[in-house]
Amino acid sequence: MTGTVDIRAGIKTIVPIFMSLAGSGFLAFLTQVLLGQSLTVEEFGLLSMAMSIVVIMSGVIGFGMPSVWLLIFGQEGLGGFPWIRRSFKFLALWGPLVLMIAWVILLGVYDDPRLLETIGWLQVMVVMQVLVELLIAKLQVEARYGVLSIWQILPHLGRLIVAVEIYLSTAPTLEIVVKGYGIVSAFLIVASGVGLLSLTPTRMRLSGYTSEKDPAQKLSRDDPSFKALLNLAWPYAGSAALAMLYGRADIVLLAALVSPSAAGQFAMAATFLLVVFLIPQAIYQKFLSPKIHRWYYGDWPKFLSVYRLGCAVMTMLGVGCTVTMYLWGASLVSVFFGDKYGQSGHILSLLSACIVLRFVSSSVESALMSREFGKYRLYCQVMSTCIGVSSAYVLIVHYGITGAIWSRIITECSLLVGYVYVSSRYVLGEHIWPSWSLKLHQE
Repeated sequence: MTGTVDIRAGIKTIVPIFMSLAGSGFLAFLTQVLLGQSLTVEEFGLLSMAMSIVVIMSGVIGFGMPSVWLLIFGQEGLGGFPWIRRSFKFLALWGPLVLMIAWVILLGVYDDPRLLETIGWLQVMVVMQVLVELLIAKLQVEARYGVLSIWQILPHLGRLIVAVEIYLSTAPTLEIVVKGYGIVSAFLIVASGVGLLSLTPTRMRLSGYTSEKDPAQKLSRDDPSFKALLNLAWPYAGSAALAMLYGRADIVLLAALVSPSAAGQFAMAATFLLVVFLIPQAIYQKFLSPKIHRWYYGDWPKFLSVYRLGCAVMTMLGVGCTVTMYLWGASLVSVFFGDKYGQSGHILSLLSACIVLRFVSSSVESALMSREFGKYRLYCQVMSTCIGVSSAYVLIVHYGITGAIWSRIITECSLLVGYVYVSSRYVLGEHIWPSWSLKLHQE
């Protein structure tokens, strides 16, 4: 009976998260539709390339701190606040350093003033993305899923407003788009900063934890050293940065090695994939992540049963979405974008194989979220990124867009194989296959 109650409670909780992610995906998709129809294919390709670079930068600057917060509060409850203070000090030093290094590299690699100006305006999004992700992690710990859902939508809503203005404009240009994105990001930086002001022991209520017998003792601890923070955070930092890299390196390479137009065609197809990928993101990153830490440390049977159920459900969902996208993907592109992005339809049909691979890898990855196993997840992502970037370069040089498609599929395959091997060998061991059941553990 308890298992049924848990399922119902989980479904009731995840509905607003999934709805907000679905809404975010719809807003992001609609933004792409409006921009795709307003800008030239070349301008859309330049924007996609610049956005990819900016997203990679935000992953590096964030240093995996949202995941660190979830881990620390999952382990120590109120004892996590000294780590939070230290993480803010670290980000205040690390962020400007990364931005300076990034601009040195960009100025040395690219000589296109239009691309550099685009990235310059979009770098405000880097700061915004880091602060919003930190605020979302705080809301996850507090189990304030309603407010969390709103914050997931706000960045996409802001960019949609810009896209609508561009669509209605008599003279739409790339420069107006990126300036609008910069203004929206500035407003969200201020708003998320205000939201983070309540990140204090007296104003923040941790969900799922009983009150401490002596909370003052935990709160009076000295802040951990930067070395201790780095030792804890580096697997999550590497994981966050590499996740951004291997998902966008092919777009950057297509724009640099083939043409911005080719990058635009590929990016448009990838837009449909990103919408579908919101499903595992909602389930694991936004809903189950803080709970997985608690179950791993305090309720191993439940952790194991949720893991098994998740793998089975995500496999079935992934197969269904893959078949649907393969059969109808080209028609969807044609309906929304017409002949202008006709090549994107064929690209999307082939990329549909990535859907089931991503769904299954998201569920398998959940076993690597706690304890020192985060470093094994990072090793898998390093391997997958090396394979993905190197194969993308070689295949794009020889086969263009077709090479980028195969590179994306190879990358997803290598990541799934790595996760399955590491989780079964180092985390679950003999527990992965015996007594397999789709029922949740009952108290």
